[in-house]
Amino acid sequence: MSDTDHSTTLTWDTAAAAAAYRRRDMRLAERLIFPTALHHLGRPARPDAAVLDIGCGTGVLAALMARTHGWTVHGLDVSPHMLEIARTDNAHPRIDYHLFDGRSLPDIADGTVDAAVCCLVYCTDPDDHRLAALTSEIERVLRPGAPYILADLNPDATGEQFSTLRYGEPKTTYSDGDSVPVVLRRLDGTTDALTCHFRTLATYTSLLTDAGFPTPTVDLPTDTATIAPYMVLTTHKDR
Repeated sequence: MSDTDHSTTLTWDTAAAAAAYRRRDMRLAERLIFPTALHHLGRPARPDAAVLDIGCGTGVLAALMARTHGWTVHGLDVSPHMLEIARTDNAHPRIDYHLFDGRSLPDIADGTVDAAVCCLVYCTDPDDHRLAALTSEIERVLRPGAPYILADLNPDATGEQFSTLRYGEPKTTYSDGDSVPVVLRRLDGTTDALTCHFRTLATYTSLLTDAGFPTPTVDLPTDTATIAPYMVLTTHKDR
């Protein structure tokens, strides 16, 4: 995966980023993140049980939750361009897609949502205050005992070259708040450059516990690599 394959750094909420994300190579995430998240999510306890997909992007995980596990899914994203693709590529009778501001859920009442997932979103946002507000909102709308599953890039894997991505430069140390260059592989073998934002596992944990969630369990799914490219944190609305 050569840095020379791309010429510009994309911004996450643009039409160009959405088009590139549509063509990304998802095979590593499909093998590692999705099965882990679905395992912790489980099956809906009621026919009308609903899960929030926070930062749903192009709707790949939303479609999987609806099609294979029978969930009603409310997909939320800050990018209208991502949502346009989601509605085209991953429409389903049990999914609706909505634009939101990235920090608040004003149309959802307290304690009414059965589960929430958030996949590869926190790393894209440089604003800890916005993420803290979002995490508190997720905790507010969940029913007691409902799971919250947060999947993101593994902060211990910066600089490692994986089959579909590289998060950070090799032999570089990052601290909380640092911008981190990310290279994502497309299905055609070319790559795109984007910028993410580094946070330690302790910072992720604090965002959750400060919002009222119990300390999460941490999964580091991997297959052939010696280090996991992703981490999956699972917690729940405390009773």
